[in-house]
Amino acid sequence: MRRAVHTAAMAAEVLPLPLLAERLPLPPPPGLDPLLDAAVECLSRHGLSRTSLRDIAREMGVAPSTVSRKVGSVDQVAMLVVAREAQRFLERLPELVAGASGPRVVTTVVVAAIERARAHPVVAKVVRDEDAWMGRVVTRRLDALLEQGVEIAVPLLVAAMDAGLVRRQDPALLAHWLLRAALAAVVAPPPGDLTEAVEALLLPMLDPAGEPAPTGARRSRRPRR
Repeated sequence: MRRAVHTAAMAAEVLPLPLLAERLPLPPPPGLDPLLDAAVECLSRHGLSRTSLRDIAREMGVAPSTVSRKVGSVDQVAMLVVAREAQRFLERLPELVAGASGPRVVTTVVVAAIERARAHPVVAKVVRDEDAWMGRVVTRRLDALLEQGVEIAVPLLVAAMDAGLVRRQDPALLAHWLLRAALAAVVAPPPGDLTEAVEALLLPMLDPAGEPAPTGARRSRRPRR
């Protein structure tokens, strides 16, 4: 028990949590909050394909030109909503990992990210009704979005490895798999308890006590004749 408390405290101290939010490529300025709040209302009500800048302007009580000048397009405002939510989530990371120990520092963050995404009204609307928009994102933007996520996640994973909380491995590759697993769970969550499902999948690859054998050692060799 004492070791678990010590490990959790160490996680909160050694991980570069305050710096992660600063690594977001384009966090929206606070002055856009009223516009983004109005966009969330419209997007969750009408969906991305049926929301216009005029709808957002009407929700705000301003001229459409004001909205157009600030955000450009509905797709752009949707990306700004995502960036704002990511910023807010990263700011909560110290609170989220405060009670976690060992590799659960990572699984706790993954579970919280999935739950937060699924609870967001725009995400719920997109997953339920916007398959065409999701298809455009997957074919045109997904690689770039994943690369941004990897850039943000790698320092956290490296620090966790350096602290002995997570098995040492390629942090960029690990980040890619974590993001892909989380994205799949947002779109189609696994059955049963989410935390149990995520831990069953990820803890074996994260546990520092379970170092994998070298690739060559895992290959079966044919007996010599």
